[in-house]
Amino acid sequence: MIKIVGINGSARGKEGKTAKLLQVVLKSAEEAGAQVKTVHLIEESIRYCLGCYSEDSSKCEPRRCTQDMLADSMRALHNLLLFCDGVVFATPVYWFGMSALMKTFVERLTSLENAGKLLMGHVAGFVAVGEEDGAMQAISQLMAITSDMGFVIPPLGFTYYIGRGDPLDDPETVKYAMNLGKNMVNLAKLLNSGGIEWKL
Repeated sequence: MIKIVGINGSARGKEGKTAKLLQVVLKSAEEAGAQVKTVHLIEESIRYCLGCYSEDSSKCEPRRCTQDMLADSMRALHNLLLFCDGVVFATPVYWFGMSALMKTFVERLTSLENAGKLLMGHVAGFVAVGEEDGAMQAISQLMAITSDMGFVIPPLGFTYYIGRGDPLDDPETVKYAMNLGKNMVNLAKLLNSGGIEWKL
């Protein structure tokens, strides 16, 4: 069964607009046959990246990244991502970019990338919600990062909402969210069918 994980980078957790829109994506993926799970980063303990790569690239690897960090959630989150098929990165927009929670989480994925692009072939989707401009800047940055990590992005691979209202009141936003969920599952099925050799 296809497994899709939603990563909610909002400090408002389950109550925020970002979580609402993420759930539309995940519900659509579930209806397309996927098993889904949501991670609210505000409920996790994620320490800052220590920048081991800039000191010595050989030191940037998953075991070292999570060693001696009993209070840190990243070992479990690394495992969750390694054994899923797709990840939805959902973030509010703060100062034209992703939230600090999402940025910290993404930085801690560097060791998986540096250890041989361990997330290569996973499907990525994106959700951004903000009251002012910046949604596409946040999504574009996440797309660039995840593409370099080896993620594959489906057609219509994102949805966003700009405004102070409820994103679920905007039909176009919801339509994109539903399409995102279905397209992620369809692409994951295609990739899992085999025959694709990725080049590093």
